[in-house]
Amino acid sequence: MLTGVVVIVVYSVVYAALHSWLASRSTKDWIRWRLGTWFDRWYRLVYNCIASVLLLPLGAMLIVLPDQKLYVLATPWYELAWAIEGLAVLGIVYGTLLVDVWSFLGIRQLFDPECAATYRCAPLIVSGMYRWVRHPQYLLGLILIWVAPSMSVNRAALSIVFSLYLYIGTFLEESRLVAEYGELYRQYQRQVPRLFPWRGPVRVKLEGDEHSGQQ
Repeated sequence: MLTGVVVIVVYSVVYAALHSWLASRSTKDWIRWRLGTWFDRWYRLVYNCIASVLLLPLGAMLIVLPDQKLYVLATPWYELAWAIEGLAVLGIVYGTLLVDVWSFLGIRQLFDPECAATYRCAPLIVSGMYRWVRHPQYLLGLILIWVAPSMSVNRAALSIVFSLYLYIGTFLEESRLVAEYGELYRQYQRQVPRLFPWRGPVRVKLEGDEHSGQQ
């Protein structure tokens, strides 16, 4: 069982490091220098494909590696956990739609050279779930990870690594957003919490917010 945990943790850490490296602006700039600006249009789509394919071995590991069950929730908590996870998935989908699902998938970049070159494909969204936290999809991801109807040793190890990665990912994501939106995003940072909604819904006010998605 310990071998399974080690394999899952090592693979998860390597996956997280590779995922972050590929998403970094310095890597994009390096690939642009090596392949030319024509690849800008394909970068996001290729990135998503690589990230998706590399997740598949993790699913296989959870199935085939030796494991031990930690708990299975009893009724009605089992059903409640599934309901919360379902709502978290819907929230992640909704958040993706808010920020432009086509650019998230990498489709818009294929047909919009400016979006591909600047990485700024959509206005800054500060309404809806983005009034509560700056990274609602990361928060929902944590809920999806930990509000689990059942838990095993291997899944717990994977959950810990991915939880750390989601938290660290908020900092990496914000460096990109500051580069894209500049002072507009810094104003947003000062008003809305990063990951936990301790302020409740904030009425965001941005100076020069003509490029924001405020409602």
